[in-house]
Amino acid sequence: MVLRDDGEQKPFLSVIVSDTTDNRGGYVTFGANWWWRRKNAGFALVLGLAFVTAPAQIALAQTQPPSANSTTSTTAQVQTPALPYQLPPDKLAQATALGKIRPLIHFGAELWEVVVLLLLLTTGAAARLSDRIATKVNKGWQRSGIFSAILAALVFVLTDLPVEAIGHAFSLHYGISVETWIPWLLDESKTLGLTLLLETPLLMLALGLMRWSPRRYWLWFAAAAVPLMVLFTFLLPPLIEPMFFEFQPLAQSHPALVQQLQRVVQRTGTSIPPERMFLMKASEKSNGLNAYVSGLGASKRIVVWDTTADRMPTDEILFTFAHESGHYVLNHIVKGLALAAFGMFVLFWAVARFAEWLVHHFGAAWRVGTLTSLPGLTVLLLALALIQIVTEPAENTISRHFEHEADVYGQEAIHGLVPNPQKTAVAAFNALGEAYLDDPNPNPFLEFWTYDHPSIQTRAKFAAQYDPWALGQQPQFFAR
Repeated sequence: MVLRDDGEQKPFLSVIVSDTTDNRGGYVTFGANWWWRRKNAGFALVLGLAFVTAPAQIALAQTQPPSANSTTSTTAQVQTPALPYQLPPDKLAQATALGKIRPLIHFGAELWEVVVLLLLLTTGAAARLSDRIATKVNKGWQRSGIFSAILAALVFVLTDLPVEAIGHAFSLHYGISVETWIPWLLDESKTLGLTLLLETPLLMLALGLMRWSPRRYWLWFAAAAVPLMVLFTFLLPPLIEPMFFEFQPLAQSHPALVQQLQRVVQRTGTSIPPERMFLMKASEKSNGLNAYVSGLGASKRIVVWDTTADRMPTDEILFTFAHESGHYVLNHIVKGLALAAFGMFVLFWAVARFAEWLVHHFGAAWRVGTLTSLPGLTVLLLALALIQIVTEPAENTISRHFEHEADVYGQEAIHGLVPNPQKTAVAAFNALGEAYLDDPNPNPFLEFWTYDHPSIQTRAKFAAQYDPWALGQQPQFFAR
C-alpha cells in the first residue's frame, strides 16, 4: 500500500497492519524498523485466496520489456517506444545489480531461517536448552516463558540480524540509506526488545493452548490472535512508530502542502483532517521517498516522509496522497484484516498439522517427544517458516491487487486537480523507482513470487495509458 521499496522478515505473529512495505524481493532497506520488515507472510493468506485476484493480476501482467534503445528491424528502422520508467545509465547499472542481489537475499533469508531452526533441532540444542531450564526452574509457566524468550532471541539474532545487516550494507553502498551502523544497531536493539515483548507471550500462549486442547489449540490461538491483530493495528501509530522516527504535524512545516492535500480530501471524501497528517523525519536514515497510511479509528493517519515533502513536486505528492487515501476509501485495511483473520485460521490449522507430522517422523531424532514439550515450539516455528514460504505468492498477489486499485483510484482522484494525471503518476513512479533503484526490467517470476506491489515499470506502464476520460469511458471509482 506504499509506493516504496523495502524488505521483509517473518516473525511468529505479526501482520501487515500499516501501509509501509513495498517489497522488491530483498532486504536492501535503510533501517531496523520492526513494524516494516517483520511482517507475517502467512496470516492473511492461503493459496486459494490467490484466485480471488488472479484475473486482475493476469490483466496487469507484463512481458519482459525490451531495451528502450532497441529497434524492431534493421530494414524498417522503427524505434521501439520508450518505456515509461527509465533510469539514467549510472542508476540503471545500479538498479540492475540490485535486481540480482535482492532476490538472493530474499530467498537466502528464508532458507537461512529454516536452516537455523533445523540446526536447533537436529543438534539437540533445543532439547538441551529445555533440559537445562527444567533443572533450574520448577514452575511450568516460568519454564515456558524462559524458553520462549530465549527461542525468540535466538531466532532474531541468528536469522534476522545477519540478514538485515547484509541488506543494510548494500543499502549504504548504493546510497539508499544514510543511517550509520551505530544508530542502526540501536534500532536493532529496539527491534529485539519488541520481539521479546510481543513474541514471548505469544509462544507461551501457543504452548499453553497445545497442552490445554491438544486437538484444537490452533483454533483457539487463531481466535485469540484476531483481536490482538486489531489492537496492534490501532496501537501501531502512537506507540511503536515513534520509537524509530520523529513525527510532527505536517502543517507545522508544510502548511501550503496541507492546503493542497485538502483538495484531495474534499475530492475523495476521506475524513482525514490536517491534525492527522504527519511529517516523518526519514532523511536522518534514508534517501528514499515514501508515504503511508496506518492505524484504525482514532489512530488513523497519513504520514509523509520529509524526503517526499521536500523533493517531490506538489502534483506528485497529491497523487501519492490520493493513492494512500484510496486504501481507506476502498476499505483495503478492513479487507486486509478480514482476510488476515480468515487466513490465520487456515494457516494455524496447516501449521499444527504439519508440525505434528514433523514430530511424528523426526521427533525421536530431535529429542522432541511431543509437540507440547518446550522443544516443540521450535518445531512449530519451523512448520510456520516453511508454510510461509509456500503461501508468500498468494499474499503478494492479493497485496498487488490492492495496490493496483489504489493506483487507479489515485490517478482518478487527481483528475482535474493537476494538468495531466497520467504524466504526474508516471513522474511519481520514476522518482520512487530512482530513489530505491527499482529494476526497470524485473524477472516476471520474481515479481509474482516476491513483490507485494506491482513493479515500478508495471505501474508506470499502466499509468501512462490509463485515460478513460479521453476515450469517453466511465472511470472505475469516480463518476463522470
